Amino acid sequence: MEALASTAFRTEIIMTLVKTNLSCDILIIGNGFAGRAVAGSLDGDVLIVERGEKFNIFERRSQFNAMKKSNRHSALIRQAYESKHEFNTPERLGDDCGSEYILVDGGCSNHWGGLSFRLTQAVFDQPNLDDQWPFSYSDITPYYNKAEQLLRLSADPRDPDSRNLIGTIQGGDLWREAMDSFFPSAYLGAQAHNLALNDQSKQGVCLGAGDCELCPMDAKTRSAHLEMDHQVVHETVVRSLIFEGNKAVKALCDTNDGPLEINFNRVIVAAHGVESLKLLWNSKLPEEAPQHLIGHFYQDHAVAELACQLPGTMLPYMQTNTASQVIIPELSGEVFGIEYTTLGLMTRPSGHITAAALDLDMLNSSEIETAIKQLGSVLHLYVLLEIPPHWGLSMSYTNGKLNVDSSGYHENKGIYDQVIEAIYSKMKSLGVKPVLGAENLHYKHSYGTHHIMGTLNMSTGVRGVVDADFKLKGTSNVYIAGSSLFPRCGSRNPTVTVVALSLMLADKLNRVHR
Repeated sequence: MEALASTAFRTEIIMTLVKTNLSCDILIIGNGFAGRAVAGSLDGDVLIVERGEKFNIFERRSQFNAMKKSNRHSALIRQAYESKHEFNTPERLGDDCGSEYILVDGGCSNHWGGLSFRLTQAVFDQPNLDDQWPFSYSDITPYYNKAEQLLRLSADPRDPDSRNLIGTIQGGDLWREAMDSFFPSAYLGAQAHNLALNDQSKQGVCLGAGDCELCPMDAKTRSAHLEMDHQVVHETVVRSLIFEGNKAVKALCDTNDGPLEINFNRVIVAAHGVESLKLLWNSKLPEEAPQHLIGHFYQDHAVAELACQLPGTMLPYMQTNTASQVIIPELSGEVFGIEYTTLGLMTRPSGHITAAALDLDMLNSSEIETAIKQLGSVLHLYVLLEIPPHWGLSMSYTNGKLNVDSSGYHENKGIYDQVIEAIYSKMKSLGVKPVLGAENLHYKHSYGTHHIMGTLNMSTGVRGVVDADFKLKGTSNVYIAGSSLFPRCGSRNPTVTVVALSLMLADKLNRVHR
């Protein structure tokens, strides 16, 4: 009954809103990590509009468990988080792109697994002016610190980024001990999984059950867990912004009950990278705005799966108190300007990998027990490969249709072969045995890890769409938040950086208007 009452109350609010226009000081478009994080730190009169409907995470999990699904991973995105509204059908990004996104309340913050990286210092402090961030790693560090608290991060004490943590992942010492003679710098990747047993928030507590993308305890941090006091109007699609000169003054919206206009002084576009791009393309921007650059430097990640054996080692599978991955700096780095990060997966390798690692000579020599024991040293590796902006992937939106040009990716993807060779060479120099039969080079056929970045890249250079103050160039009051800002993404997951950037934006706006 309470849920029905809540739904009826929300519907009543929306019906009231469409009868009269709304006004606010700051309008935020999107209730995901970007929009909600910036709203939580903003002063004054703030309104958030979110196209997605609110939902119950436990009901979604129950529905997902009951589904017939041929591809579990795809079903997690497309079916588990499917919106009830036709207008919330995400764009398909092409047959060669594996990236997808969702359009329910909070967007992709619902689907992510919780692995939490900072971008490397090299990505921020690179000398390439075309792709350079407009501030340094030290500038963003205080915001990283705050973001990690908001996300309730837990990590390995060996984590080199000096994290500002809620808790510590238990079991990392066992993994470090097992891997130390081969990978002395290895550490467990930080996770936005709530491990605080005394937690007083509405977020659940992680019990290490895995299945983080649709957590059975709601312990993985989602944008809904970020506290803030501002109003959110759901099931409202912003179709375009109306300008007077270089100032945006109004948002034209659609709701279930008809059109809605929202007047504002400032607007923050914090929708998903594809949806933000579409909104700006649908708006008649000022002539000074660099519309020809919007979507031009789309970035993402490509992937390879490898495996290796650590001779004489028994890896301590199932010995941590949360799902995680081992970050292996010894097998990470940069080749020809392509950054790559290698993760060791802390779940037992698949049958295919195990079969590839089995020593047939030992079996033929009746050394069966030794051959089987050696399988305990097999580590499944997942390699995140940067797709750099200069490869020229791009998105455009014309006549109501999204177009993705990935020709630059396919012209350059052969460079990844040299990255893989570099990883194998490093393995051999460290006494690690590559399992060549387990190799799965996904990048040869497709790219995409649901990390859609760079479509509205920020830069002080001529290729920048957004300036160092997060303002859309050519406008006086349109600000951008989210992963679409990245001028260069490196090989790290974007979520912590998205939250840190939102906190930086809020700080700038509060200082200007105090």
